[in-house]
Amino acid sequence: MRTLSSYIMFVGILWVAVIGNWIIQNYDHVSVYPKAAHIAFGSGLGGVFLAYLMKKFSTYKENHNVEKKDNRDVINKWDDKGSPYSKWLFGIVVVSLVIAAFYSWSLSIKMLNLYLFVGFVLIGFHFVMKGERVEEPDDLNFKGKTKNFLDLIDYRWQPFNISLIVFSLVVWSFLWSKHFDIPMYLEIGGNPRYVTSLPASAFVMSGLMIVSTFIFIINNGDIFGIRKARQNGLKVLQIHFVEIISCGVTFFILVVTLIEAFVLRF
Repeated sequence: MRTLSSYIMFVGILWVAVIGNWIIQNYDHVSVYPKAAHIAFGSGLGGVFLAYLMKKFSTYKENHNVEKKDNRDVINKWDDKGSPYSKWLFGIVVVSLVIAAFYSWSLSIKMLNLYLFVGFVLIGFHFVMKGERVEEPDDLNFKGKTKNFLDLIDYRWQPFNISLIVFSLVVWSFLWSKHFDIPMYLEIGGNPRYVTSLPASAFVMSGLMIVSTFIFIINNGDIFGIRKARQNGLKVLQIHFVEIISCGVTFFILVVTLIEAFVLRF
């Protein structure tokens, strides 16, 4: 049950990211989003919640067979060798982008976005999964309200990370904007007021959302032959640091964009 829930959660969060980014990137190309878009995005969120309930009401059965393979060892060995084949992979990506650019510039941009997303997720997967299965206790000694708050957003015990919440707010804002005919000025070209645009920052945050979910998955069950880990809080804090930047910027732009949309509409 635990292993099944790990895969359901992985598919669910990946589906949320893919459908959510499709909704965001196609905002200017549709007059009204089809109902299927609402259902598809909601089903991804439902899958994440279902997997969480499955993990919460099931127990992990530890396999004490020392000969059982743990693919974490493969990741660690690959890391110790200095990430072989990474240069070849980078070369293949660059060549494919150049070839695509000669054929169609828009195709090249789409491929670049795909490579960035996949690369971000794979790097995050490597960051979360590498290391010892049972890590040394951290020296974190938070107390009082700080400890309570960090426990609340500790992704080792719950998958509803800040990136998922903010990304969902962005996607639902796009859906409702079209549904209620309240257009949003996204500033995806020209000279925007901010360093980034709302679609671009949400795109980055969708990758961070998946990486944060990996923390919950691996601390509560097996996945891809990698056995359940007992990680300390340092990785969670490192992800929180990135979230402060990514989610903070995205949420700020979203709030300003919504306020502007309502002011211009009413």
